[in-house]
Amino acid sequence: MGATDATATADAGIDPALVDTIQNIEDGDVLVVNGDSRTWDVTDVVDRSIEDPNDARESKRVCRLSCGASVFGLELVVHPDHYTASLHVLATEDWTEDGQVFEVHDVEILTQDVPWVVVTGGADRYHFPDPQAAAFGEARPACGGGNPGASYRIVRSNTVRPTYSGCKDCLRHEKPVALESVTCPSCSKAICHGILQGTAVGAVDGLSITCSHCDFEGVVEATLER
Repeated sequence: MGATDATATADAGIDPALVDTIQNIEDGDVLVVNGDSRTWDVTDVVDRSIEDPNDARESKRVCRLSCGASVFGLELVVHPDHYTASLHVLATEDWTEDGQVFEVHDVEILTQDVPWVVVTGGADRYHFPDPQAAAFGEARPACGGGNPGASYRIVRSNTVRPTYSGCKDCLRHEKPVALESVTCPSCSKAICHGILQGTAVGAVDGLSITCSHCDFEGVVEATLER
């Protein structure tokens, strides 16, 4: 990350989509900021009005972010005609970051809400299931990690969340996206629906299907909830 020029940031404002993303952050979310290698847990969110008549700022939203021993503050400030966003270093393992403020140009809220997850006894973390293993009735973490030699099982996510935390590798790299119901264009038979996982799922716009009802074979449109 590069330190920001606060004056330049204030003059330029930030993209409305980034404003919406920061405004939608909630306590318990998991974030990636500026594409950095760290994956942040949101441990607190505070919205505060600024009542000082000599201060041009109207209000601010501050999200406390934690990753290991590092604690940063993600701040969104509302001005009369624009917004600014910055990342403040509160505590860090890297002394070169002490006291710095970084410009924020991208924030991604990672998806944690999937219907099924993979867990093992004695652990406090869940993984996304490996789709290929699940297709054969096996339970393995999608990230390929986890506890070597451990026995995993697939469970409904609402039975372990929020008691268990999500595996950061799964959350960051699997990027689950809901697939709307796919039907046969010839006979309207429902073919499939569910969740797609993987770094390239955003590029999926069609599925090759074979209908067991009317023997249709071909590519049909796939609609993803983006």
